[in-house]
Amino acid sequence: MTKSNILDDIDYVKTLAEEGKNAPMLGGRIGLWWGILLCMALFSHWATLRGISPLAVEMLGLIWLIFGVVGGIGAFILGRSLTYKPGASSVNNRVAEALWTGNTILLFVYSLSALFSAALGKTDYSIMDTIMPVAFGLYALTAYVLAKISSDKHYLIISSIALVFVPIGLFLLGTPNLYLVAIIGIVLTSVIPSIIELRNEPKEIV
Repeated sequence: MTKSNILDDIDYVKTLAEEGKNAPMLGGRIGLWWGILLCMALFSHWATLRGISPLAVEMLGLIWLIFGVVGGIGAFILGRSLTYKPGASSVNNRVAEALWTGNTILLFVYSLSALFSAALGKTDYSIMDTIMPVAFGLYALTAYVLAKISSDKHYLIISSIALVFVPIGLFLLGTPNLYLVAIIGIVLTSVIPSIIELRNEPKEIV
């Protein structure tokens, strides 16, 4: 292999890397799905704590179980619809998928552990409130990483907003209003950005 061939290969790899970096993010439809469902679950949680909902406080676990099952099924279906989208195999989209999958697993384990801890009497159900600050912390970290690996620097704004909701969530622990405020945070860090991503998705295979 000549020096010219090596330089050509380096240029080719560099071009691929740049193309991957500039590929549009494709998780908008999935993020919007989870964001809307999460807002509904948070509102139901708040309404139950305030006694507005006909559900008893003991039924809060059912709200989140339905959220997880319905959300997971919908996300799977939406994920399959992205398989042949341009840029689906780009580095930034694969990293984003890995990050969100990891976040989902961590939050599932954390939530289940908190629920069982309360159910077994090791603590009270207010421990579930800590899920919100943890989730926003993960949102902040994920958005920061995506800003660094992609050309979409608006993720830095999303990361900053999510980070602000971490201390807010901790300050509101033990109060029903935590769940109303969390809805605002989800709209700002998930729903609106997901709508933007969805509008920027390529429409055809190129």
